[in-house]
Amino acid sequence: MQKLIRGSLKPREGTVRVFGSDPCEGSAWRKRLAWITDQPALHPRLTVLETLRFYAGLYGVSADFAGLLRQVGLSGLEKRYGSQLSRGQQQRLAWARALLVRAELLLLDEPTNGLDVLGREEIYRLVRQFRGTILLSTHDMREAQELAGRVGILYEGRLLAEGTPAELCLRHLGQELGDLAQQPSLERVYRALAGRSLYRASEE
Repeated sequence: MQKLIRGSLKPREGTVRVFGSDPCEGSAWRKRLAWITDQPALHPRLTVLETLRFYAGLYGVSADFAGLLRQVGLSGLEKRYGSQLSRGQQQRLAWARALLVRAELLLLDEPTNGLDVLGREEIYRLVRQFRGTILLSTHDMREAQELAGRVGILYEGRLLAEGTPAELCLRHLGQELGDLAQQPSLERVYRALAGRSLYRASEE
């Protein structure tokens, strides 16, 4: 889905519009969009500061680099190379890069995949602070339940349902949404719609 939005993949049927434009045609809309994947594309031989300066020049923007690094929790690591950063630090640098361009739409593709608990919480904090629209792709229904205002449940390329977490629970389970440690939850909604679980038995 995110490749369709970024224009790196053409739809076989239907249409995709990003800010009113076909993402496969033209590039003016790209400055309004940023994305972060589960594997941040960072140059291993550029320092943290050099990475931000490179993208600032690429997008033609100016920024308070020190303030930006402070915002994402990377102060003091300006001279560290991308290859020397931990997995969580690399994700935070990817966030700084996205904030640098002042994106109106931020695409997140499994941004907490492979992170420990502290790393996940740091990404959650940044999600909540972002001043724009976020489209988050995740297999973690607990994550979707905690972060998302609206949820679309996809299965085998089809949109099975869409709504707020509370609406989905009422519509498909006939019950109110529980907290993350209780049922009903979005995981139960997914099971009801797709006929399978996203988690192994040991994780439920």
